[in-house]
Amino acid sequence: MTILLIGGTGLLGGAVAAELVKNGEPVRALVRSGKHIEYLRTLGVEFDVGDLCDPRSLRRALADIRVVVTTAQSDPFDRNTRIDHIDGKGNQNLIAAASEAGVEHFVFVSALKADVGSGDVMLLACKHAAELALKASGLRYSIIRPASFQEIFGNDLVPLKQYVQQFGVGLIPGNGKGFHSFVSIHDVARTVVLALQRSEAINTVIDVGGPDDLTYREAYTRIMQMTGQPRLILPLHSRLLAVGGTLSTPVFPNLRDLLDLFAFCDRVNYTCVSPTWLIDALGRRRSFDDGIREMYSRC
Repeated sequence: MTILLIGGTGLLGGAVAAELVKNGEPVRALVRSGKHIEYLRTLGVEFDVGDLCDPRSLRRALADIRVVVTTAQSDPFDRNTRIDHIDGKGNQNLIAAASEAGVEHFVFVSALKADVGSGDVMLLACKHAAELALKASGLRYSIIRPASFQEIFGNDLVPLKQYVQQFGVGLIPGNGKGFHSFVSIHDVARTVVLALQRSEAINTVIDVGGPDDLTYREAYTRIMQMTGQPRLILPLHSRLLAVGGTLSTPVFPNLRDLLDLFAFCDRVNYTCVSPTWLIDALGRRRSFDDGIREMYSRC
């Protein structure tokens, strides 16, 4: 049974692909081009070229597919792919095509508090709309809502680590007082695989967080203790984020929404309690300190 993976060239998607392959699952990745596929190629993943905004390519990719896993998300620094195209129209197209193809199980990686923040953040609004469409589709589904990734403090998502190492500055997107259940991308990928195996994951929403609830200020304090850096913690308050989002719109139209997400997280606390069955099944989750040691040259 081949699994169709969408978003496999991303950081989370690559981790999901590795977990699926490790569990002996044949994987076909839907990609927009031949770029950034080297890692997937080393895993032995098949490829099909297509686009979430092209229903015909989706119908072709879904031939003989019984399971769909999607981690696709718009890139805030990509000027060519807008949030409402990928997370909005694209997700809706994929759900409709999967329903038409008779897919047996659809695993959708959404975002924590997508329902709560749908009125404030476009990305969360698109994620929540896709959740509702998936629930109404008649497909067997698993919706996974991860908390903030620990990897945000590395260089893979945003350059916070670069500011720490080069300038001794811990840059906080917001006031830094809101709590986050910082989770490892690897643990989210393991959750995706478990969603395909466990009955508890069927037709439900699964919040996935790490074992530590920390503010950005506390997170940087831990980084400083383990690495000797940063020397300065610098918050970018909500008004500054709003101005930055407005000024960046002509160049990076999606960046404003990312900054809106940071402001939202400050207001509501981006924390969660993962289901007991998931915590038991995952076993030891990567702690924040372990994640920092791995990302900062195993300090």
